[in-house]
Formats: sequence, structure tokens, C-alpha cells
Amino acid sequence: MSTPLRFVWSSRSGIRAQLLSFLDALPAGDFDARVRVLRLLRLFGGEDELPLVRALLLNPREHFTVRSWALGLALHLGLRLSGAELSGLVGASALSPSQEDAPVLESYRCLRLVRAEEDIPWVEAFLLRWSPWERADLLIQSRREGEPLPAPVLTWLYTRWCQEDRGALEREPGGPERNLQVAAATWTRPESWALLARESRNLSSEGPMPREALHQLLSADPEALHQAARALRLPLPTLLVCLGREGLLRRLEEVLHAQSLSLNVAYGLMSAPEDYPRALEVLAEWPEARASRLRFLCDFGVALELRRELLRQLFQRERATAVRWALAAWKWPENLPLVRTVLREAAGSAEPGDRPLFLAALSGTDDAAACFALEGLLALDESGPPWLERLEALLYAAHPLVCVRAAAGLLRWGRAEGGELLRRTARESDEPWLRAEALRWLGALDAPGHVELLERGLRDETWEKKRWPEADEAAWALFRWGTPEALGALLTAWLHGGTADVEAYLAAHLARQEGRPFEHLPPPRTRALVARYIEQPFAGG
Repeated sequence: MSTPLRFVWSSRSGIRAQLLSFLDALPAGDFDARVRVLRLLRLFGGEDELPLVRALLLNPREHFTVRSWALGLALHLGLRLSGAELSGLVGASALSPSQEDAPVLESYRCLRLVRAEEDIPWVEAFLLRWSPWERADLLIQSRREGEPLPAPVLTWLYTRWCQEDRGALEREPGGPERNLQVAAATWTRPESWALLARESRNLSSEGPMPREALHQLLSADPEALHQAARALRLPLPTLLVCLGREGLLRRLEEVLHAQSLSLNVAYGLMSAPEDYPRALEVLAEWPEARASRLRFLCDFGVALELRRELLRQLFQRERATAVRWALAAWKWPENLPLVRTVLREAAGSAEPGDRPLFLAALSGTDDAAACFALEGLLALDESGPPWLERLEALLYAAHPLVCVRAAAGLLRWGRAEGGELLRRTARESDEPWLRAEALRWLGALDAPGHVELLERGLRDETWEKKRWPEADEAAWALFRWGTPEALGALLTAWLHGGTADVEAYLAAHLARQEGRPFEHLPPPRTRALVARYIEQPFAGG
């Protein structure tokens, strides 16, 4: 097997040149690698890539996946197609929007390439081929998607709906409901607002209208307004006006009781209330609901999963209260899963006020709680002879991740046995979550000294791609190290089939290098799964 080409981190133009050279050398059939190059050209390329993107997008012999990613890059770079090119592209995607034959490019994304009013005649014939249902779907999707359709397309679709499609749908089963969905998606237009006002009592409980707009719509109909308030569909101030303080508290408790019952009744015989997600939002934003939240949290008759949701909410809004609750709740064994929840949340963002809870967990008999406590205490730089003695004892714990984290603590204080256990686990463990956790701490404590091991963690030649947990942690460690060698390793691994999500890391480094602001990046997704593995170590990940 030939040695994979290694990429070198340099400037934007230097990386772009390497990517284009790599793309030229790839066979047409290696569509996975070609797609990976296109994804990175979104970061490192520019308008100079428009001819390449046009060629890949319009070539019907290119693999569908390559063309699909070329379409995304075309939208990102602002590709302008000629009328004939646009017609051919939309026509190919519009052969039959509801058919499941050979894969075609998504019509919605192709229509986003319409740039001006003069492009409409080139796509109008294809829009007319579709049914009123399919055109209505485009209007609804444009409101739902993060990237709406261009204004010329929306104007054509809406005009067609007003003049013909709305009437055609009204005569079909389910058509009136679809018309209401279109009106809700285009609620700022007068024709839509008039329809919504006439049918306000028939509006779906879910829709794209802001709650303030719904309040305005229903203000002339007191009964409909009250029903919307009962469904918690209105802004909090309006809910208080319509239901009153006590009425709103009762309504929230009704919804929580119904949710608890649906979770406690076996076989899904009781459906969950539709307004439960909104009830949680109101609980979070209304300070006077605090007592209700705490009462449900302390009720053993309430479903455990609902109590867990309320506890997470309490932790996010009143962290110190949640930590104190966990310390007190430990007296009852039924609360152990909830105490673990607080430990898990606190360990990921440890603060000095969490230390008593961590120490209590480490002194207990629950291995999962101890594992979360170790993570938190490592983040707080716990030290001292009793701490080291405890770590030495935990090195032989029954829970494998307790051992790994104890080893990390020992390595931090220069104890060779900690590093030996971490390296052995990273190389030899059969469990991907254990390998990932070992690489996490090796990278956090001494990334430069373990580059070879981290680069090895990035590689995954297995067809099942089972090594992605360790690849995630290795990529994060190299990203945090941030040298050109580390970034070059990320580039190389990604372009040769690596499974770690490195694009955000590369974008952040490029922004930093070019003096641009960049968003804070969260730790790798693997850690949430490792936390689940902590509580179920023999569930196979």
C-alpha cells in the first residue's frame, strides 16, 4: 500500500493549491475524496473556483454526491448560471419531485440559484409541471428552511397560489389545511393574513408564526384567544393576562402531570401532551414557576425522565441550588440517577462551588458518580496527598473509565503509572469509548508528546468506521495544540477518509491566522456518548 499524501498547513492560498492538485490527481470514481475536497474548498477557496464548480455541477456524468456538494459550494460562492444552464439544471431535478428513481439534485436547492427576475422564464415551465401540492410545499419549506428561496421564485409561487393553487387545493381532501399552512408560512402578506383571520380557530398548534403575531391575529376573538392561551401558544405576558397567575400555574402543572403519566404508563398507551415542550419553556422563563418546578422535582411519583428535565433546567438557571439539591437528595437511593445528572452537567463545566458534590461522590460507592466527580476534580486541579492516595486506589476500580480518569490524575502529577495505563488503553482496548477517553487525557495533558498516538487515532481503515470516537478526541487534541504539524495531520486524515469532524477546527484556525473573529467551539460530540457509557459500561457503547 502506498503512503498517503501528506498535506501541509500554510496560508489559505497554499492549502487551496494543495487541494486543487489533489483533486486533479483523483480518479473520477473516487467520489468520497472528491467530495471531501469540495467541502474544504468552501473554507479555503473563493470565486476563482467558480469555473470548477460550474463544470462539476453541470456534468451529468459526475457522481450524484459530487454534484450535490458542488451545488452547495455554488450557492456559497454565489454562482450565476445562464438561463439555459439554469433551465437544464432545474429541469433535471424537476423530472418528478415525488419519484424515487435515480437520485436527482434537490429541486429546492436548485431553485435557490435563481438570481434575478429575468431567470424566472427559464424555470417557469418546470414549476408549472408540478402539482399545487408540490408548489405549496416549496412555499412552506422556504419559511421552514434556514435559507429561503430567492424573492423572484417566492413571488411567482405566491402569485400562483393566490390566483389558482389555493382554489385547486380547497377542492381536494386535506387541501384547506394545506392552504392554512401556506398562509401561516407567508403570514406577513395581506392575503394570507385575511385567510388566517377567518380560520383562526382551525390553525394548527405548530406553525412558523411568531407568538406575538398569533396574539395579534386572535385578539378580536376572545374565545379563540383563551384556547390558544390554554395551549400555551402565546407570549408569557399574554398567558398571564388570559389565564392569570394561578390559572397559568395550574395549566403548567396539568401539562406536567399529563407528561409524567404518559412516561409512566407502559407500551405508550398514553400519548404525551403536545404542549409539553412549550410548558418547559414557560417554566424556564417565568420566575414565579420556580416553586412548581421544585415541587415536581422532589415528588417520587413523577416520572424520572420528567424530573431529570426539570433538574437540568434548574441547573442551567440556578446552578448552586441544583448542586445543593443533589447533595441533599443523595439520602434517598431513588434519587441516584438524578444526582448523576447533576454530576454529569457540573463535570463538563466545573466551578469551585461544585467541589463538595464531587468529593461526596468520590467518597461514595457508585462508580458512575465517581467517574463524573473525577472529571470535575481534574478540571478544578485538585491536589494534595489525600487526593493522590485516592487516585492510586481508584487505579484498580471496577469501572474502566474510573481507572482511566484516575490515571489521568496521576499523570498530571508526574506519576509514570498513569501515563502507562493511558497509552496502553489507547493502543490496546477493545472498547472504542475507552480508547477515546485515554486519547482525550493524553492530548489534554501532553499533546506534543503523543502526536504519533494521536495521529494513529485519526486513522480508520475499517469499513465499519468504528474508530470515530477516538478520532474525535484525537482531532480535538491536535486542534487545541494548534501547530502547523497538528493542522497538517488533521488535513491529511480528513482527505484520506478520516471520520472526525475537523472542518470547524480548520475554519477556526484559518480565522485566527487571518485575524478574523471565530466562534467558540464545543468539545467533541464523543463526550456525550462517553457520559452515557459511564452509566452503562457494558451496554456496548
